[in-house]
Amino acid sequence: MSRQRRDPGVPGFDRSGRSAANRSRRVVGPLVGLALSALVSSCNGTPSTTGTGGRGSGGSASGGAGSGGSASGGAGSGGHPGSGGAGSGGSGSGGSASGGNAGSGGAGSGGSGSGGSASGGAASGGTPGSGGIPATGGVPGSGGVSNGGGPGGGPGGNAGSGAAGGRGAGGAAGSGGAAPGGGCSGAGVLFCDDFEKATAGMNPPGPAWTTAFNGMGTITIDASTPAHSGTKSVHVGGSAYQAFFELKGAPIFPASATAFYVRVYLRLGAAMTSGHNTYFKAGAAANLSSDHETRVGVMNAMLMINQPAGDRGFLSNQNYYVDNKPGAVIPPMTWGCIEAFLDPSHSTVDFWLDGKELGDLHRTDWQQDPIGAFRFGFEKYAGPDGDFWYDDIAVGTQKIGCD
Repeated sequence: MSRQRRDPGVPGFDRSGRSAANRSRRVVGPLVGLALSALVSSCNGTPSTTGTGGRGSGGSASGGAGSGGSASGGAGSGGHPGSGGAGSGGSGSGGSASGGNAGSGGAGSGGSGSGGSASGGAASGGTPGSGGIPATGGVPGSGGVSNGGGPGGGPGGNAGSGAAGGRGAGGAAGSGGAAPGGGCSGAGVLFCDDFEKATAGMNPPGPAWTTAFNGMGTITIDASTPAHSGTKSVHVGGSAYQAFFELKGAPIFPASATAFYVRVYLRLGAAMTSGHNTYFKAGAAANLSSDHETRVGVMNAMLMINQPAGDRGFLSNQNYYVDNKPGAVIPPMTWGCIEAFLDPSHSTVDFWLDGKELGDLHRTDWQQDPIGAFRFGFEKYAGPDGDFWYDDIAVGTQKIGCD
């Protein structure tokens, strides 16, 4: 048997003709693939890891609809959405994370969330809004579950919580203005009567009230005509020259104050007349009339003031004889609120109708008697006879106000 010679082959190749390098590639190739896969996985994120996605600049969204910002979820698509950030109050958007939509920051309670429109005013970012009650930020808005989004990625995991909206203070209660308005409350009120305790068909009750007549007139408590407040008011009628119910003596006089505010609600049974008549007045206690009393009444179908001395008076539109326009008017069968300020020691008077100052009746040259009585009703000069109702009469040392 002849010995067969071993063919050493061509260097670098095996007997099958494959090179040694090719054999190495078959071994090394899978290892490289595994390494690259691990590297890609670290970039794109795995389903089991909740990455912050670079934690987007959600920051603290201020006030109103605070934007959570745009949180970048990383370069790889399908990665993990960024945290929604701390969305302060309002509707803080968690932002849109690349590779998945981050859940919204949630809306806190308290209007449109704390720091949004807080109760009583718009509280910006927790800044106190006037006149409101503190609005709580509410329960933290959940970021929700974000979608994995985009192709080629695993599930995006849970989006970041929108965080608590915090507590946006609504601020201190705002001031209601210079005067409290309305019925019988308010600083500086010395006396107030809504006549609800009076007996229908009778005179306004003493000892505070007395009545005075010059002619045939009537003054009674009325429970059938709509009152300004409650169910009762005082009705003045008849054909008397003077028919008044008066406040004089206790509980107001004698008074240490020399200047007073008086507020009265008045309802007229017919339209205001062109002739001159008086609705109420203030002056000395001893006499039903005095030269320097202050009368509040009607002329040329508008409110006016006058006093007997020199028959001096002013219309609520002093330009009436030029422009022929009405001044302050109370429509018939409607409650109007008249407020007067009377300060004899400083020769000053001022008047308001339904809270609006009547500039042409503001006088600083008004000589007055010291005030010892307030009289309400009707004093007829030009007529005609009429029906008048009074309610919620108040006297004080500070502005009282209307509804």
